[in-house]
Amino acid sequence: MGKLQSNLSNAEEALFNLLKDITDKTDEEINKLTLKFLDQIQKKLSKKNDIELNFEILDKSIYSQPIYINGISYISLCEHHMLPFHGSVNIAVLPKKNILGISKFSDIVTHLSNDLTLQEKLTENIALFIHEKLDADGVFVKISGKHLCSDLLNSKNSLEEVITTFSTGVYELDFSLRNEAILNFS
Repeated sequence: MGKLQSNLSNAEEALFNLLKDITDKTDEEINKLTLKFLDQIQKKLSKKNDIELNFEILDKSIYSQPIYINGISYISLCEHHMLPFHGSVNIAVLPKKNILGISKFSDIVTHLSNDLTLQEKLTENIALFIHEKLDADGVFVKISGKHLCSDLLNSKNSLEEVITTFSTGVYELDFSLRNEAILNFS
């Protein structure tokens, strides 16, 4: 038995025992729930395809004005509570010359959100990844998120939305560019 299979068996047993202790469900129902949950978690966290294989810079398309990409949906898992958080990502890029195909921004968000992470880390990782790959003059990322851990753990006073931002290059230094980006985010 391989290490992954052994770990899955251990996780399956632990989750089964936890659900047995805290619910009134039958063993058969618990077993189905356990297998379904572990299958879904494994699928979500193993979607980290090699972004490098699908990443194509359009270096023949030279453009040096701001590009705004609004409303890329994401869903991720909080590394603190292992519960989902979801929302939308807005990206501003000031390229030096190279650009990406528009769908690649969504691919980057999907790739980086398929992990146990924090919204703050996700915001930073998206900005740094785009900045590095495009060798951009600057990148500004704004993420809004709804955290289910807040709803489940504090239902009387849950948070409506968490907003995080991260900037690189000229967006770090030039507040007028950052404000222009914020105005262009829907």
